[in-house]
Amino acid sequence: MEKLTLTGGITSVYGRFKNAGTVTHFHETYSIGIVTRGAHHYKKGSVEKTVVAGETRVIAPYELHETLPGEWEYLHFDIAPDLLLDLIQDVEQNQGIQSVTFSPHLQHKDILSTGMQLYQAIQHNELLEFEQAFSDFSIVLLQCSNSLNFISDLTLDKVKLGRAIEYIFDFWDDPNLNVEEIARAVGFSTYYFARSFRKAFAVTPHKYIQSLRVERAKLRVISSNDPLAQIAVECGFSDQSHMNRVFKRVMGITPNILRNSV
Repeated sequence: MEKLTLTGGITSVYGRFKNAGTVTHFHETYSIGIVTRGAHHYKKGSVEKTVVAGETRVIAPYELHETLPGEWEYLHFDIAPDLLLDLIQDVEQNQGIQSVTFSPHLQHKDILSTGMQLYQAIQHNELLEFEQAFSDFSIVLLQCSNSLNFISDLTLDKVKLGRAIEYIFDFWDDPNLNVEEIARAVGFSTYYFARSFRKAFAVTPHKYIQSLRVERAKLRVISSNDPLAQIAVECGFSDQSHMNRVFKRVMGITPNILRNSV
């Protein structure tokens, strides 16, 4: 891993990975990986997919996935959905647009070049350069996509899950949050709720909550100088040791290593 930074709602990293893998998790951002060498293997649900050099993989916000062991090099971005929505509304001159959509696998000769320009602009930390590079990169992604309703579909998924999902997002940082409490809050038995949740997301409620906490903690680790012990408590972990264990299991590295790579 060469560099990892956070600028204006975008996390970027360019690095080489060997025998790397993660457990099932999700991001609150669009996760965009441009493979430059080797092959990136991952799984969405029960389906395994492979992205090779010259191809780009897009994972939508809250879309559960798992990185499988392998060796690859890629340029990766996590991009906040509201940044892309603002861009497409501006380009189309239509404030009524409520969704941004990308194809899960992309091939375009300009993706890597515009992606590298964005990566370099983030390192330079110059606003105008960053804005132009972000616009160029995002428009290329939009132009070569053919799917239309990623965000809308995700919103519908949350509506179907109803009050249980909203409860998790309301109380994710409470270290005492548990499955029985969530099930009781929405009027289901613990077993019925856990079974229904796993059927809907292919992961248990416990792992879903852990993934949410790790995602929130990751942003704090990257973007602040707050003590790791403080971040752990404020992100719903019982203590720093607990956060370290969960973080490494989900992300493959500890919070301290992540912070030192910034």
